[in-house]
Amino acid sequence: MTWLHVAAGAFVLAITPAALFVPLGGRWHRRIGAAFAIAMGIVLISALFMWQPKGHVFLFALVFVSAYLIYNGVRVVERRRRRARDPLDDGVDAASAAVAALSGVWLFGLAATAATDEMRSLVPVLYGLGAIAIAFALNDVHGLIRGRRQRIGWLLAHLSAMLSAYVSGVTAFVVINAHHVPMLLRWSVPIGLGTLVITAYSIRYRLAAAKANRRYRARAPSISASVPGEIQIDVVR
Repeated sequence: MTWLHVAAGAFVLAITPAALFVPLGGRWHRRIGAAFAIAMGIVLISALFMWQPKGHVFLFALVFVSAYLIYNGVRVVERRRRRARDPLDDGVDAASAAVAALSGVWLFGLAATAATDEMRSLVPVLYGLGAIAIAFALNDVHGLIRGRRQRIGWLLAHLSAMLSAYVSGVTAFVVINAHHVPMLLRWSVPIGLGTLVITAYSIRYRLAAAKANRRYRARAPSISASVPGEIQIDVVR
């Protein structure tokens, strides 16, 4: 089980960033994304058999949070493609969001009841991860209620979820292998850097969407005025 976990984790760390350097939505982006989801699934399932309950119970909650991020990133795209609502699909998505939210609450509880020095040093991290899990869950439920998102909305939701899942993999690698680094830094540095990357991509695509809207309105003001604020064209190629 250990070798499978390590092999899948190494694949995730080495190959996944390539998805950001190929056309988003293109053939290679989809292939790399699918491989990432499968490899992360192997990592998380194997982690369920390898986690150490004593002093590391929070890792069990993180498995569910990471799994939800991958599921959410895939489902956002699938919901965008479908032509009509599917009550069964929406029910499964809502249930997965509930599991993520409960995992976030669990992390809050672990932070509030930290008993060991190691756990107390991780209290800020536990609160932060719990907040991330709950925020993603609430955003997903909001998307389910509203239905189809504008392009920039589902694009940012997809990127944020998949990048966050990748950050969770990088963080796990650092936590396990950086033995001489204080535990709080092992967690906070990868998460902090990952947050900066996600924020940078969000700003980049929001600016691209705004520019695309301005161009569209300049060319067809009568049409754009009838659908204010809607992304009219693909802003990413």
